[in-house]
Amino acid sequence: MKIFYKENGGVIQLIEEEKIQNWPIELSFIFVEYIRNNKLRSYRDDKVQNEISKYLDEILTSIAIPKLKKVFENNDQDEIISILEKFQELSESNVKAANHISPFLDNLLNNPNKKIAKRAKNISQNLKS
Repeated sequence: MKIFYKENGGVIQLIEEEKIQNWPIELSFIFVEYIRNNKLRSYRDDKVQNEISKYLDEILTSIAIPKLKKVFENNDQDEIISILEKFQELSESNVKAANHISPFLDNLLNNPNKKIAKRAKNISQNLKS
């Protein structure tokens, strides 16, 4: 567990990066946005809020985004379609969590595989609305 100590003696525990590494790609994005949007303010300690915010950024930059990038670089069409399906669902329910896929969409919109291009277009449209 990743532990953060509040000035008033309270403790906040979040899951450690090693365990997040084993999660499905989209779950790490959901986790980060959930903590940011639903929990962070409730901790009522500026120092802890900043530490947790940095930790969430670290999860994105060292785990979530590199895993997503790896899927798109490996060019496994079935895996790309599977990830895009998950992010399309995510973009319909939690735009902020799905927003991290946007830098990859431009390349996917012109993919010769029609399923990939269609999913990328759907996600792109969901992110814009």
